[in-house]
Amino acid sequence: MDDAAFARFLAELAGEEATRSRQVEAWLRRQAEEEARFTGVALDLAEQGATVTVRTTTGRQHHGIVAAVAEDFLVLRSAGGAPVLLPYVAVAALRPAPGNAAAEAGSPRRPLLGTRFAQALAGVAADRPRVGLVLHGGEAMGGELRSAGVDVLTLRLESSGSVYVRVDAVAELTLFG
Repeated sequence: MDDAAFARFLAELAGEEATRSRQVEAWLRRQAEEEARFTGVALDLAEQGATVTVRTTTGRQHHGIVAAVAEDFLVLRSAGGAPVLLPYVAVAALRPAPGNAAAEAGSPRRPLLGTRFAQALAGVAADRPRVGLVLHGGEAMGGELRSAGVDVLTLRLESSGSVYVRVDAVAELTLFG
């Protein structure tokens, strides 16, 4: 084999290797897309400290960073603002600010916090914080979170009296302290 033929042979091998590499990369990307989880995307954004906009099913928008990712909710914190607990069933879209992006296909990773929304509310209620609630229908109310049971919250309203709210009716809960 002369030098020119050997150079063509090496070039063909390099071309075949590049093609195989692109095919493997495309297959891995497709596999990652099929295994992607919302929690994985949220974790990627939380680790980057990326600013995001969350649009809820009630039509509200929140801007901030993802402070925590749990089994069925995330915590969003705005600059200098109160943390907002958002159950995933109330999150319509999570949009990174320009220049911030989660992995293209997302991630199959599981949440960092092994707690559920109702459990988190029970833990928070012990301090009887002032909170703002928005229900799935869009109704908003505020007051002191008095207690959280298995599926019910007791909220002492700022106006007067108390209200009992089903935990699964809560679209967002803002902790004012």
